[in-house]
Amino acid sequence: MNLVTRCLSMAALLVVPVTAAATLSTSHLATDAELFALLPTFDFVAEGRIGDLGGAATFELDLGATTSAPAVMAQYAWQSAAVEPFTLVYDAGLAEARFTLGGHTLVYPTLLGADELFVRTRAIPAGSSVVVKDLVLDGDPVGDLSQASGDGLDILRIEGGTLMDGFVLTGNATLAWTGTPPSQSRLAFQIKVGQSTVVGVAPATWGRIKSLYR
Repeated sequence: MNLVTRCLSMAALLVVPVTAAATLSTSHLATDAELFALLPTFDFVAEGRIGDLGGAATFELDLGATTSAPAVMAQYAWQSAAVEPFTLVYDAGLAEARFTLGGHTLVYPTLLGADELFVRTRAIPAGSSVVVKDLVLDGDPVGDLSQASGDGLDILRIEGGTLMDGFVLTGNATLAWTGTPPSQSRLAFQIKVGQSTVVGVAPATWGRIKSLYR
């Protein structure tokens, strides 16, 4: 084997297959009307809200088809400005969604697929804020966040990957306030998932989420 042949053989051994990563893109909606125009109904919604700070009167975490009548709920005592990691899983094989935060895992059976994913944040009282950031979808950093403060609303749409066969979304949520804590859904975030009804949109992209204030 001459020198040139030997070098080519060694180079071939060093070739490592490269797997193309999903190319995610994001955009922001300013109103719920824009969101409903894209996704009028949802397959499931995961929510973290202020509630009554872990009291027995109402819930702070929920998962189901709607936030007005969620299928499963849990109590959680939010601490102002504390960073709370969460995970939302859509398992197509088991036909279920799983929402985990603060040691609680809520499970909701769903037979529907999904091609749209939105993260919605809403803060109503002055001095309050909610941030959902460090988002990673199926191992790919989203590179954007959803945040709202003092009578603010932000809806993050994530696109560029396949959701229909299942997905894993992780991130960190922070609820903060000054003075008297807000109540109910006056400080909250939602992750809303569904199938697009827009003509010409193939069921292989992600992206939508809806309202949490009720």
